[in-house]
Amino acid sequence: MSGVNITCHTVDMGVRPYHHGDLGPALLDEALAVVKETGIATMALRDLTRQVGVSASAAYRHFPSRDHLVAAVSQRAREAMAATMITARDAISATGTHSSRSVRRFRAIGRAYIEFALHEPRLFEAAFIRCAVRPDRPDDPDAWGLLVASIEEMAATGAIPAAHRAEAPLVAWSGVHGLATIFTTSASPPDPTTLASSTAAIDTICDAIIRSLRTV
Repeated sequence: MSGVNITCHTVDMGVRPYHHGDLGPALLDEALAVVKETGIATMALRDLTRQVGVSASAAYRHFPSRDHLVAAVSQRAREAMAATMITARDAISATGTHSSRSVRRFRAIGRAYIEFALHEPRLFEAAFIRCAVRPDRPDDPDAWGLLVASIEEMAATGAIPAAHRAEAPLVAWSGVHGLATIFTTSASPPDPTTLASSTAAIDTICDAIIRSLRTV
């Protein structure tokens, strides 16, 4: 605007040989599976190397430290969230005026952001964890870029005043991220265990964001 048991198990080195070209992605895939099931705090690089059947020294050539792996996992989590936003946006039909469609597309990415947090709370946590190192490339796809593009689309179609486009992304992001965080971290959230129970809250925040963008 986080399912694999981390317990180590025996791996047949002859069955799952990882070569120089695919060890990095294999470790990252394994790390994401662990994070989805048990959270990023449980992720250990040495455990992951045992799970894919390679030496720790081989893994450190791809991820010099746990911090580097955390940064890579965090980026992959953000990209997974952005991909769901794109899918939701592109599913909006071309019916109605350009202005109304731009608003529906905007609502779709906001809803997808919050629903991602509901469905994948541990990945959502990982996506925004404070990282000691930065990833070596920009996010692709990029959730912030998608939001800015959606704001620009609404401004271009007259759905919101063009003069508001500078402030709009921060206003919108704060709203959806705030509700997503309430759902995933509050001690007493409004029952986010099922998507149906959260629909009204999501609609409320999306409506409020759109009203604010038209009047800020």
